[in-house]
Amino acid sequence: MSIFVGKLLTRLLLPLPAALALLLLALLLFALGRRRAAVACVVLTLAGLWIASTPVLAEHLVATLEGIHAPTPLARLPRADAILLLGGATKPATPPREFPELVEAADRVVYAARLFRAGKAPLVVASGGPLAWQPDGPAEASSLAELLGLLGVPESAIVREAMSGNTRENCVESKRLLDARGARDVLLVTSAIHMRRALATCRSAGLAVRAAPTDFWVAELPARSALDWIPDAEALLLTHLVLRERVGFEVYRLRVWIED
Repeated sequence: MSIFVGKLLTRLLLPLPAALALLLLALLLFALGRRRAAVACVVLTLAGLWIASTPVLAEHLVATLEGIHAPTPLARLPRADAILLLGGATKPATPPREFPELVEAADRVVYAARLFRAGKAPLVVASGGPLAWQPDGPAEASSLAELLGLLGVPESAIVREAMSGNTRENCVESKRLLDARGARDVLLVTSAIHMRRALATCRSAGLAVRAAPTDFWVAELPARSALDWIPDAEALLLTHLVLRERVGFEVYRLRVWIED
């Protein structure tokens, strides 16, 4: 199975594509005269979208996943041989962009730079190749390196890993570069919601990594209000992200990219 097909199949299981598929099924059933079944599909779609878009549920799902690897205060983090920064934090400098632009997960870049400047490791591996369905496009590693430079990380301390197209390849390709430099103890920097899958994949690939999560979506919340039960677009995004990680973890396990 190619990376593109795997990502496509995973996305079809997520809330919005699944809801659209159910609506198409409802139209088909209605055309076939199966009105009760069609109505049931519509009701199921609306109920599913409502639940998936509810902040109470979405934030609980995110907190459960992010809480698997709690953050360690910077001062208490021991030194390591290297920092492994996973991609997914930038948009490339393609027109009309004149410079790599940051996305929601850009905290990864900032945190990696903070770790380096705090003396936690002498080396940062910026891991990220072109998109799997745009193999001739720019590699994210270059964008990450450029941003790390702006944040005070010298070019001599940055290693670019520009071949990977997914988390598993991030780990495999980065291990090759780290082994060549004798780096055995590695701080893994990625979004908290992605850390469970990334950490397990790196360890299964033979990397001795320790979690250094960032980009937390859910903080300590005040008392709930009625607004938390009303559907919200960001809540739907959070549910999407959690389900993508859960499905991705199981896919990686089935492909033996994660060993139990």
